[in-house]
Amino acid sequence: MKKLLLILLIPYTLFSQSTLIFSEYGEGSSYNKWIEIYNPTFMDVLLDEYRYNFCWNGCDSLDWEFSIPFDSGVVLYPNETYLLVHYNADSILLSAANQTTNILSNGDDVVGLLNTSSNTIIDIIGFLDSEDNISAWEVDGIIDATKDHTMIRKPDVCVGNIGDWSLSDGSNGSSQWIVGVIDDFSDLNTHTSNCINATAVEVLEPLKREIVEVRDVLGRKTKINKNQLLYYIYDDGTVDKRIAIDSQ
Repeated sequence: MKKLLLILLIPYTLFSQSTLIFSEYGEGSSYNKWIEIYNPTFMDVLLDEYRYNFCWNGCDSLDWEFSIPFDSGVVLYPNETYLLVHYNADSILLSAANQTTNILSNGDDVVGLLNTSSNTIIDIIGFLDSEDNISAWEVDGIIDATKDHTMIRKPDVCVGNIGDWSLSDGSNGSSQWIVGVIDDFSDLNTHTSNCINATAVEVLEPLKREIVEVRDVLGRKTKINKNQLLYYIYDDGTVDKRIAIDSQ
């Protein structure tokens, strides 16, 4: 009996509807520290289904030290942002904040965005490892970019890096971040994005791109396996979600 291999492909534009991203990050003077989350999808997203994960310096045993819930009941609408700010920050930051905390990076502290329903890190800044001897991470060739800089996600980034910082920092393809000056408050609570087309939700023509790697739902690198949901990551930063079915 001849076997037929079917590929169920959920296009990138539809996959992007199920994820949030970090859209801005600031590590500035004194307590001026902030991080912004953006909804690049066509859906309303309940933040009760997400958490802000964090480790001071390294993550001992590769376990997150903090998993912080967002304010209960908050719905992030399409093209909206949510801003976390240090509670001792400048008044400009505090006036723009949606939530305050002291759990924000000094430049060498990894942060992640966790989807609780799948228990998956959908976006990360920094490497999840146990090392505590670094001062900051390089981004787009800029040494120590995660310290004393403001970073803004590029407009074409519509999905997170699924927990792999090397897909964002420019060491594995193009950088997904614009690295700016310290204490730049000009883009707070706004984000320029090409992810949402206001005219319609439509399936785009297949892109000419090459697969960089394949990951499972936990973000681990894997081989292509039949009857398993996998994420295909391409050289242009896009992601497809696929299931390969082997049927008689």
